[in-house]
Amino acid sequence: MKVLPAMKTKLLEDPSAGSIKDIACQIWLAGLGAYAKAQEEGGKFFEALVQDGQAMDARMRKTVEREEPIRHEIKAIKGRAEEIHGKAAGAWNKLEDVFQARVARALCRLGVPSRDDIEYLFKQVELLGQNVQALSQVVEAEAKPQKTRAAKPIEPVEPTIID
Repeated sequence: MKVLPAMKTKLLEDPSAGSIKDIACQIWLAGLGAYAKAQEEGGKFFEALVQDGQAMDARMRKTVEREEPIRHEIKAIKGRAEEIHGKAAGAWNKLEDVFQARVARALCRLGVPSRDDIEYLFKQVELLGQNVQALSQVVEAEAKPQKTRAAKPIEPVEPTIID
C-alpha cells in the first residue's frame, strides 16, 4: 500500500502515529528476542531430540530382536508345510494312478475297448476308406475307355477270295 506524501505528513503529525511506531518497534524487538532465544535454546532442543531419537532407536531394536526368532520360526513352519504339501500331492498322484489302472483292468475284463484300441480302429477305417477311393478311381478309369470303343462304328471289311 502506497502512502501519499500528504498522508505521510498527516500521519507523522498525528499523535496516534507515535503509538503505531512504538508498536512496530516492539514487534520488531519481539522477533529479534525470539530469534536470540531460538539460538540459545536451539542447541539444547537439538540435543533433546537426539536423546529422544536414541531412546526410540533402542526400543525399536529390542522389538526387532524379539521378532527375529519369530520370523525364523515362521519360515521353518512354511518350509514344513510345503514339504507336507509335496508329499500329500505325491501320494494323491500315486492313488490316482492306482485307481486308473484298476478301472482300466476292470473295463478290459468286461470287453470295453481302450482308447488305444479305438484309435487303432479309427486308423484302420481311414486306411480302408483310402483304399476304397483308390479302387473306385481305378474302376472308373477302366470303364471310360470301354464306353468310347463301343461308340465307334465298325467299318465293313471286303471279302477276300482265297484260291
